Amino acid sequence: MPDLERFAVLVVVASVVFLAVLGLVTRGRSNRPRPGLLFLLTFVVVLAGMVFARYGHILFRLPWWIYYGLPASLTFLLPPVALRMRTAEIARYVPLAVLMGPGIHLLASLVFGWHDYMPFPVYIPSLMEMVHRFV
Repeated sequence: MPDLERFAVLVVVASVVFLAVLGLVTRGRSNRPRPGLLFLLTFVVVLAGMVFARYGHILFRLPWWIYYGLPASLTFLLPPVALRMRTAEIARYVPLAVLMGPGIHLLASLVFGWHDYMPFPVYIPSLMEMVHRFV
């Protein structure tokens, strides 16, 4: 699959995961967040964040702490502020926000064999690679 199509798949998966996390975190509210606000947050945090990380690295050769740090900061700070999360909601959101990126990339490595998007300190074989080792 071409690189741009793989990136698009990751953006869609990340958007779904992000919206699911926001839904889980805010599920106890009597007034659910407006869909327009959720769409805007998803656009800024996921799409803009992933595009910045990708092209900040590829085109502009920014240091890793900028091309990962800015999107990570947006992920941690913007939703709690924009959704006016209470302390309990923030306490649920932050650990899930920490796990979203690595979880998505772990899934991409296992299911699709895409190992190049987020570097892990160890190689994560795809499920097909594991099957071929034992067959």
